[in-house]
Amino acid sequence: MIVSFQSNMGLSLLGGDSQVGRILVFVLFRELTPIACSIILIARSATAMAAELATIKVQQEIEALHVMGISVYHYLLAPRIVASMISLFCMAVIFWMFSIAGGWLGVNYDGHMPIDQFLNSIALSIRPGDLLFFALKALTLGGAVAYIACSRGLSLKNAPFEVPIVTNKAVVDALTAAISINLAFSILFYLVHGITL
Repeated sequence: MIVSFQSNMGLSLLGGDSQVGRILVFVLFRELTPIACSIILIARSATAMAAELATIKVQQEIEALHVMGISVYHYLLAPRIVASMISLFCMAVIFWMFSIAGGWLGVNYDGHMPIDQFLNSIALSIRPGDLLFFALKALTLGGAVAYIACSRGLSLKNAPFEVPIVTNKAVVDALTAAISINLAFSILFYLVHGITL
C-alpha cells in the first residue's frame, strides 16, 4: 500500500500514473514478496523445526530410528522441506494478492484509478519470466530455509542446553541464506532479462 501510494504521488506529478503497476511488479512481485515470506517462514517454522529436531536428538530418538531401520531423511527431513517449499510458495501468492489489494487502496487514497485499469497495468507489466522466477525463487527459498533449520537442529551434540543455541544459529543461517538466494535470483533474472521496469 505504501509503495503504491508513494509511487502514485511521485508519478502523478510527472504524468506517469500508468507506471504504478510496473513499479509494483518490480518492487513487490520480483523482490519484496519472496524475501518477506521467507522471513515469516524463518520466524515461525524454522525455529520450530530446529528446536524440535534438536530435542529429538537430545532424547536419542534419532538413534532409535536408525535401529528400526527408518531413514531419518525420508521420515524427518523430506516432509519438512517439501512442506516448507509448498507453504512458502502459497504464502507468497497470498501475500502478492493482498499487496495488489493494498496497492489499489494506496493508489486511490489521493486520486482515482479504476480497478480494471490498475489490474491491467499490473498484467501488462508481468512477463512469463517473472512468473517462472517468482515460482523458482519461492520454492528454492522454502526448501533452503527448511534444510538449514533441519540440519542445524540435527547438529546438536546431545546436550539439552544447546537447543536454544542451535535454534538461534538456524535462524541466523537461514536468514543469511534467504537473503543470499534472493540476491542470486535477482542478479540472474536481470542478467537474463535486462534491467527494465
